[in-house]
Amino acid sequence: MSTNKKWGVILDAGIVSYGVSVPRCRLSVDEVLNVWRNTHKQILKRMGYDERGVLYPDQDTITLSVDAGVQALSRCQLQPQEIGALILGTGTNPYSTKASVTVIAEALGLRKDIISFDLQFAGKSGTSAIIAALAMVKSGQVDYAIAIGADTINRHIPPGHLLDYGASAGAVAFVIGKENIIAPIVGHASYAQDQNDIFRLEGERYLQVGCGVKGYAYGWGIPDNMVAAGQALYKKLGISSEDVDDCALHQNSLIAPMFASKPLEIDFKEQVFPHVYTPKIGDCGAASCLIPLAGILDKGEADRRVLVGSFGSGAGSDFLYLETAPELEQFPNKKDTLAEMLEDKIMLDYGTAQKYEYKYLRPLSLVTGNL
Repeated sequence: MSTNKKWGVILDAGIVSYGVSVPRCRLSVDEVLNVWRNTHKQILKRMGYDERGVLYPDQDTITLSVDAGVQALSRCQLQPQEIGALILGTGTNPYSTKASVTVIAEALGLRKDIISFDLQFAGKSGTSAIIAALAMVKSGQVDYAIAIGADTINRHIPPGHLLDYGASAGAVAFVIGKENIIAPIVGHASYAQDQNDIFRLEGERYLQVGCGVKGYAYGWGIPDNMVAAGQALYKKLGISSEDVDDCALHQNSLIAPMFASKPLEIDFKEQVFPHVYTPKIGDCGAASCLIPLAGILDKGEADRRVLVGSFGSGAGSDFLYLETAPELEQFPNKKDTLAEMLEDKIMLDYGTAQKYEYKYLRPLSLVTGNL
């Protein structure tokens, strides 16, 4: 435990380990455009949509979360039985009433008497899971907690919708604790209000864009919530953009981080753009700002001041402020890095992508069970 005099807070908890999972299959926007021809290539380029992830038929939020959790646990010295809490943050839970976190806990070999629950706040579900895990660790309820941000947006966008070009999937798992911390979490702040931008009603499969596609493209809701949360964190810790080296912001598109960075006086080109992965993987929902955070940690550099900002439709935002510790330089994250995962890909045609994501209607009774 140590006290950082500059921030005036006790840095006694933070990230101990982390893991990432993204779909190996990818779909080029050209494949979508050749089928639907409902927009212009220049618009897609401006949005930063080049490729998006495609789920295998047997992949979902749970399987991605398990993969990320396995990597997070394998990178640290902890045994599964030492984990006292598991929180899944997702807006695309495979179950409507059954918990997904119980399946993940079983797959990770965690003990039965852990604190566990699913948490939902659209794209900020992952950061909210981290805040909840941090609170349990700092309060002494548990020694270690796993927080996961995961989404499968691509399964919940109808074919031919403009979001079909960027809707993707991904998961990031963080082990939060007080020992062997690679990135202490200095502080966090949140902001939320009722804004009917993107939603999915009970019983519906596909997301609805209440703000209209134009509103989505121009970041409707992002400035209102992310800027307020970021400013609240600045005030809470007494910091400014000058105290930030790297910035991992919500990125459902390439331009989305711009709407938050300029009012917060963040240099988009220097602090944000190097950590934007939308062109390579698309919109990963609750993992959207956590994937770039993992990319920053992959670099293994100590004494980096990192600002993380999420956005959740409905709408709200969480901001976290972290500092990378010297322990990060010795952390075993040089294998299976985010960069390697993004380059390890299988390109699909549009028809196969739609089949894998179950977008084709089929009769309930089939002669054979073949895909």
